[in-house]
Amino acid sequence: MLAAMNAPIPVKRVCLLTAITAMALAARIHGTDKAVMMTGYRVLAGLSPTYQPVVLAIMNAPSPLAHMNLYVANLPQHILEMKISKPALPLLDAAIPA
Repeated sequence: MLAAMNAPIPVKRVCLLTAITAMALAARIHGTDKAVMMTGYRVLAGLSPTYQPVVLAIMNAPSPLAHMNLYVANLPQHILEMKISKPALPLLDAAIPA
């Protein structure tokens, strides 16, 4: 029983777009710095080390909510309008095994 409680929680790999989307949704739905930071903590473990500084910059900002809103406001239009026809797995860093 004790071994089951101490078992590591499996980490689901996420791409940067998924992480940013989750944090943007937290900002929109909850509207608090804490919600943006907590969502950042949840997705951070699944991100490639290459993309972790992007999420950490948002989380460590003086106001993560304002930083997230500014980040989303400055996304290129082609990103906002893109239609995904395949799973986002190609956006993961292929150099790091899952």
